[in-house]
Amino acid sequence: MTAYCTHCGASVGSDADAADALRCPVCGTAVVAGTGMAAAAETASARRAEWGPGAVGLGLMALVPTALLASTLALLLPRAAATAVAATGLGAVQVGLVWLLALRGGWPPALEAAGLERPRRRVWWVVAGIAGALVGSLWFARLYALVTEALEWGWATPPEWPADLLLPGWTALLSFMALAVWTPLAEEVFFRGFVMQGLVNRWGFPAGLAASAAIFAALHFNPGVMVPVFVTGLLLGGLYRYTGSVWPGVVVHAGQNGVAVFAILNGYNSGG
Repeated sequence: MTAYCTHCGASVGSDADAADALRCPVCGTAVVAGTGMAAAAETASARRAEWGPGAVGLGLMALVPTALLASTLALLLPRAAATAVAATGLGAVQVGLVWLLALRGGWPPALEAAGLERPRRRVWWVVAGIAGALVGSLWFARLYALVTEALEWGWATPPEWPADLLLPGWTALLSFMALAVWTPLAEEVFFRGFVMQGLVNRWGFPAGLAASAAIFAALHFNPGVMVPVFVTGLLLGGLYRYTGSVWPGVVVHAGQNGVAVFAILNGYNSGG
């Protein structure tokens, strides 16, 4: 039986064997076994109609001023409290924008459309992808910091993590939840499940991946982290395409932020 891509409707090949390992040669979407042409065409048409660069642009137009507004909390609250509140609120806005612009406010929301579905690869391949992306991202960030420091490029060197970024005492757990759990989930849904997917829907994978990684980097608003964040965006976007799910990227993102949180807790505040 021939399998068809549920994203673009292209013929993929026979699903007589392990069809869950098939991937569309046109858009790279993992193909579910037993997907017929009629069902695939209907699903592909619906997905293509859901969102593209226009919806992504609206989402970014709403997110940028929200992010700038959240950053002003530092003028009103202590840094640790402002960071926790801003991260929580910004994440809620990101998830809300995906629900409104990509999922059309439907209830219950079609979470799989934003990548919140089970990975389409075998467990060990998913684990290997997560490990590779996490190690690659951390390694590049450290190498980049060492190079920019050696060249004395202060403007391009990652900043130090402020020692007062986390709430004191046991309340540091709230900072951890905001920065290393909620933020990775919200950002992966927004930047990979929504922004990257919307751009890929119209521009194809290479251009959509590069553009979404650039947007991800630019919205960190700090020239010292834009290059490593861009590389991280490429790795996370590639992981999303490889697994068909944002969950592996959430794990990688949480690992990165968790490393930063634990580094601050242990008194190591170098941004590299």
